Amino acid sequence: MNKIAIVVGHDSIEQGAYSHLLKKSEFAYYSELVKLLPFDIYYRSTKGGYKSKMEELAKQINGKGYNAVIELHFNSFNGVANGSEALYFNGSTVGKRYAEILAEGVAKEYRSTRRGAKAISQTNDRGYWFLKLMDAPAVIYEPFFGDNGEAVEFKDVNKHAKLLIDLLC
Repeated sequence: MNKIAIVVGHDSIEQGAYSHLLKKSEFAYYSELVKLLPFDIYYRSTKGGYKSKMEELAKQINGKGYNAVIELHFNSFNGVANGSEALYFNGSTVGKRYAEILAEGVAKEYRSTRRGAKAISQTNDRGYWFLKLMDAPAVIYEPFFGDNGEAVEFKDVNKHAKLLIDLLC
């Protein structure tokens, strides 16, 4: 089995996007889902800004021999945008492969729009510091839009967790 680190996106104070359809924030949704995963689970610190939180997270994760580090999120935009995507650090061929596996696997399983794997390379790109600071290939997993009807398909965290296990093992 691959040695995978999973990071719950956001934190208990800044919980990320809220899905009125799931009645949960990103943080609450994934805090429930990760209990079903057989991987090492990490949470962000609640102290400091984004970059310092990522530096602290990197200190906890780096050097432990992970094959990949995956941070769990969902998108939210305008109630219309939909689909599955995964972000990876530009130039990381292994990160790109994990991003493709996750984005495509979720799109296939849930019959959703394939937004695909997207390379991140600029400091102002979303998730840049997470992707840059991990010594293992890193991916930001965004399987659905919480403000779109597709979110109800993800209500069953058992199904979603099983899919993640199948895709990452």
